[in-house]
Amino acid sequence: MITTAIIGAGRMGRRHIEMVRQLGLELVGVCDSQSAALVLAATDQAVPEHLLFSDAATMLSRTTPACVIVATTAPSHCEYTCLAAELGAKFILCEKPMAVSLNECDRMIRVCTRHGARLAINHQMRFMQQYIVPKRLLASPVLGGLTSVTVVAGNFGMSMNGIHYFEMFRFLTDEPVSAVSAWFSDEHVPNPRGSHFVDRAGSIRLSTPSGKRFYIESGADQGHGIVVVYGARYGQIVVDELAVTLRYSARLEAHREQATTRYGMPWFENSEPIAVNIIEVSGSVLTALLQEKNYPSGEDGRSALRTLVAAYLSTENGNRTVDPRSPDMPAARVFPWA
Repeated sequence: MITTAIIGAGRMGRRHIEMVRQLGLELVGVCDSQSAALVLAATDQAVPEHLLFSDAATMLSRTTPACVIVATTAPSHCEYTCLAAELGAKFILCEKPMAVSLNECDRMIRVCTRHGARLAINHQMRFMQQYIVPKRLLASPVLGGLTSVTVVAGNFGMSMNGIHYFEMFRFLTDEPVSAVSAWFSDEHVPNPRGSHFVDRAGSIRLSTPSGKRFYIESGADQGHGIVVVYGARYGQIVVDELAVTLRYSARLEAHREQATTRYGMPWFENSEPIAVNIIEVSGSVLTALLQEKNYPSGEDGRSALRTLVAAYLSTENGNRTVDPRSPDMPAARVFPWA
């Protein structure tokens, strides 16, 4: 049984407690600097008092876990990930966003590599039906390949949720993002995780070297829903992520080769069932990490965060297009993400 400790006992940390138990791992410690969070871990998740710690270094030194889950807010991800690796953890699952700077991402990857620790970032998209099913459908002759993805959502925050969709786009295309343009909203809505955190709303456009496009429209003046539309050569997929529905339509086979300007050709419609369980898909990420195959790596987390940094630069520089692969990215800049 793999010994596992969790740093952070907030809402996501308590989900991870449940996940660890569902996977049959041995929970050896839960740490949080806030006593109220530890009280909730004890009452809501029945964590015994002797497994509760207020200091991460003390917990890791005493329990020497093989696996550590970092479920704090982003400013401490780097510190705790590196500490876990230095104190002997061999598997580390860190929440997103991976860090608050590109330099911190690089340090996390470097320290984990030096100490022989595997690092995963909790981007679950490759394990979620709402993305697995579209990827399968888009690859079929019926739809003819992905051309674009458009996300229209309420104000879900670019660092809190938008960054997940950057990893989703990479998963769908198997390509890096090569161009980022962004238009962030002027309005700043108070962050529910604390007044010192700032998460931006607005619009972002990405593209890949082969020309596939991705759009997020999540303005500060939008307050409901998440709908994703996948454009393809012969059809479309529409996923309502809150209602958990997926439907798609496509040209009938006899009309596939007609020009794209014939957008009203006879078509068919269909739907497929999808289900979402956040605890289960996070469990899939952790299982993949422990099996050392097909997990969202530190490099994947850095790639998503690099795209977000490029969106900030685009907004601040007249919405110009930024290549996130550029060596001129501001690696030392620290962002106020939660």
